[in-house]
Amino acid sequence: MIRTYVGQLSVGKSDFDTVENVRKDRYFKQALGIKQISSSARLRQRFNEDARALIPIIDDAKIDFIKSANAPITPLPTGHVALDMDGFPMDNSKTKKEGVSRTYKGHDGYVPMSAYLGKEGWCIGMELREGSWHGQKEFGYVLDRVLPRAHKLIGRERKILLRLDGGTHAL
Repeated sequence: MIRTYVGQLSVGKSDFDTVENVRKDRYFKQALGIKQISSSARLRQRFNEDARALIPIIDDAKIDFIKSANAPITPLPTGHVALDMDGFPMDNSKTKKEGVSRTYKGHDGYVPMSAYLGKEGWCIGMELREGSWHGQKEFGYVLDRVLPRAHKLIGRERKILLRLDGGTHAL
């Protein structure tokens, strides 16, 4: 299931329905070590069933990848490592996706909360949120999940400078 979806993502396809184009593709299956590819409906159903269990695995995998790639995490001139967190509107107008609602920009969509580390901007967190959510809603929860990831990458001895936009001004 995961290999199939990662294979789809690697060629720029994020829609479950596009899996139908590779279900009988021998090369796709062989390259990814997949014996059988589920239908788009089954793939969607499995991801819905397993989503909560997969989130921590995916979160750990992205941190492990950055670490194992020896990716540079450049501090600011002060020595602090920047951790930039912000919500941004995604335009999903004219869709019927679950959770799409009016954003502060006036269109229908989502407002994910993102977290980027270092001058390079390594993405260490991305929490999908409904468009109508305010930036402060459950921000503490997101911060509780992101800070340990940052420390895993830079260690506890390096200081973090948390940079937020005005939407989280009342924290």
